[in-house]
Amino acid sequence: MERDVLLMVSVKRTRRKQSRGFTLVELGAVVAIIGILSVLALVSYRKYMLHSKMTEAKAVIGAIKIAQEDFRSEKGSYFTGSTAWCPGNAAAGGGVHKVGWDPACMGGLAVHVNGPVLFKYRTMASNTDGADPLGVGTWVLGMANVRAPSYHIQAQCDLDGNTSDHTDLFSSSASGEIFSHDDGK
Repeated sequence: MERDVLLMVSVKRTRRKQSRGFTLVELGAVVAIIGILSVLALVSYRKYMLHSKMTEAKAVIGAIKIAQEDFRSEKGSYFTGSTAWCPGNAAAGGGVHKVGWDPACMGGLAVHVNGPVLFKYRTMASNTDGADPLGVGTWVLGMANVRAPSYHIQAQCDLDGNTSDHTDLFSSSASGEIFSHDDGK
């Protein structure tokens, strides 16, 4: 009996010695796995944030489309406006801070936007020949062979804050789609 007790104590000591901690290789593997998971989480978070910012632009472009169609139903032609950006604030489109929307910044076009915006916007119309008044390229907006009254909308923002590239979104009455260029820049 005494021998069995000594044997059990000896086995317990051996197990205790073996289970004192992790090896350096095991700790290194855990740290590597945590690092990989962190990188994946950051990439996913960045995509999520960019998507949410692009959603604002798509919503405002939709509001401008509605305003253009309302203007045409009342006046018989699309709002020609100017190529000035709206809001005209220098911070608009900078990608750092949202700026308040000025309801009068699009002239006679009643665009309804709730709250401040990150992007800056502009719209122009071609009421006769389907020209490209914003100069963004008819191929982008699907306007290559359009010879009817139309409008173009552009949204722009420096989402990454480096001031060299901008994310642009384009839409027109001819295509109805929203095209993006340099997503996330």
